[in-house]
Amino acid sequence: MRVVAGYLGSRVLESPPSGVRPTSDRVRESIFSRLGDVSDCRVLDLFAGTGALGIEAISRGASSVVFVERARGAQRALAKNLANLELDSVSQLIRGSVQTSLKQMADRGRRFDLIFMDPPYDSDEFGDVLALIGRGGLLTDHGTLVVESAKRHPLPAVTGFDLELIDERTTGDTRITRLRAAQGAEMAKQRGGDASAASEKTHGQSSQKTIARPATTALFPASFDPPTNGHIDLIERSREVFDEVVVAVAINVGKTGTFSFEERLEMLNSVTAEMDGVRVEGFSGLVVEHAKAMGATVIIRGLRAMSDFEYEFEMALMNRHIEPDLETLFMMSRQEYLYVSSSRLKELVRFGANVDEFVPPMIAKCLQEKLGGG
Repeated sequence: MRVVAGYLGSRVLESPPSGVRPTSDRVRESIFSRLGDVSDCRVLDLFAGTGALGIEAISRGASSVVFVERARGAQRALAKNLANLELDSVSQLIRGSVQTSLKQMADRGRRFDLIFMDPPYDSDEFGDVLALIGRGGLLTDHGTLVVESAKRHPLPAVTGFDLELIDERTTGDTRITRLRAAQGAEMAKQRGGDASAASEKTHGQSSQKTIARPATTALFPASFDPPTNGHIDLIERSREVFDEVVVAVAINVGKTGTFSFEERLEMLNSVTAEMDGVRVEGFSGLVVEHAKAMGATVIIRGLRAMSDFEYEFEMALMNRHIEPDLETLFMMSRQEYLYVSSSRLKELVRFGANVDEFVPPMIAKCLQEKLGGG
């Protein structure tokens, strides 16, 4: 586990003790890309573990971080990280329970620009901690609370805690929810009340309502003859934006395929097997009809060059004409995949060239077996 970016970028962090679930590098990068500039922010890292989130904030310019951690093993790892990275002057480690620490900070009038909340996914503390943060006035007027939770477990209704939802995204099994202090004079007065009493008042509400946001489904249709690393990259990036990505293999694409429909399904199922929120299926007929039938609101299309855009733009306009509520999202290919296409790779294999860097290993093997290039 490493610091992702900033002046401490690539520095190695102490491994978490057994039983502690660290925030992965990928999830941290997703969080901070959405937060933007955190320069000079006062940060509170709750359920800090080894301190990866708070340390990442310092690396990116935060002025100070308060870490709260109860488990002794995690405390030792966190203290070692702070010492190794020479962060003692900009950090404070509170060894104790989150709820007790929040009550004490609220009583002292402490406020933070950014709060991270990452309890164990099966914790029953979500409602109480949200209440203490919201009612206790621990967020500044423009502050942000970032909550990590399991995608399968809905959060309590934040309206009961003087908090407002900014947005939610999922990364694998993790839901990232951004919240802010509720706006308005009436809410501000309520936040000035006793945080402990507010927690008791709202504790009984936490199981009655949840954050309501319709799940988003995107359709990524193509022939996938065969799937390339460019395809895989688009699928992974789409998963960062949508709750579910349906990879749709076209049965009738108006041309003779190198691989059968069943072979393409098998290849895609293999390379996406570990991707949460991704499923593979086949379709025939119009893409818009299939998207509507399976509840998708967005079609994903990849672009590699201007020639791609002209064709895809016309297709998007026609799809919009047929189904006005269906959007098309164009995603630019990464630079290393701009010149990678299924047809070009098949030609290379026929002439004996190695294509291992352009496709997953099992697909490279299938290409060699199918086309006899090596």
